Amino acid sequence: MAMIKCPECGQEISDKAKKCVNCGKILIEETVPVKYCAECGKEIEIDSQECPFCGCPVAPEKKDNETIIKINQKVKRFKLPIIITAAILIVAAITFGVFQYIGSLLSEDEQIAYQSAVVMKNRMRDPDSFRLYDEMFLLKWSIDGEENPRTYCVFKYGGANGYGAITTNEAIFQDGEYIGNYSEELDEDDSNYINLLIFNSAISLYALGDDDFEMVEIDINKIKNKMGLE
Repeated sequence: MAMIKCPECGQEISDKAKKCVNCGKILIEETVPVKYCAECGKEIEIDSQECPFCGCPVAPEKKDNETIIKINQKVKRFKLPIIITAAILIVAAITFGVFQYIGSLLSEDEQIAYQSAVVMKNRMRDPDSFRLYDEMFLLKWSIDGEENPRTYCVFKYGGANGYGAITTNEAIFQDGEYIGNYSEELDEDDSNYINLLIFNSAISLYALGDDDFEMVEIDINKIKNKMGLE
């Protein structure tokens, strides 16, 4: 806003003033809206609903550009929260999916345990009855002269026997190969007899604190989730 001089009296007034506050000079003529009857053409009141001269109904005025702009602004303001909410939900869903995927990834040790459990399940008479219980670990034995440690996977499992009853046991895997159950008596005719003897020796040495061994606890829930078990 700026100050100007009145063309009539020369006094300073605002350039937004409609008339001079000093001399009363009209600076901005106020235009009165005019409406004409579409039938007889005579001037009628702006808010008339019918022509007082011929009785013709007067159609309502169309919304001007300013009104349309205001309506569009309201629509935009209404749409904006919806768009923001939808974007937040999409980002949250993607983030949740990423964390779910990352959480389902198995480490190298967990992968060994998972593969052993799958093999054991497929060995069952009724694979659908296979269950894992809260006991699963790897025992790594670094034997002198061997490039890689010998890895035993031990876990408690259960399943239906030939009579439909649920039995439990502890499976022993050596480097991914099933060699027997922990509670079974050793049978010299068993092809894995020597391997089971060696495993029993490994357990004894570990219990005595031999530094050649490493015990790795396995998150049983991750294995269950990967296998679709309860």
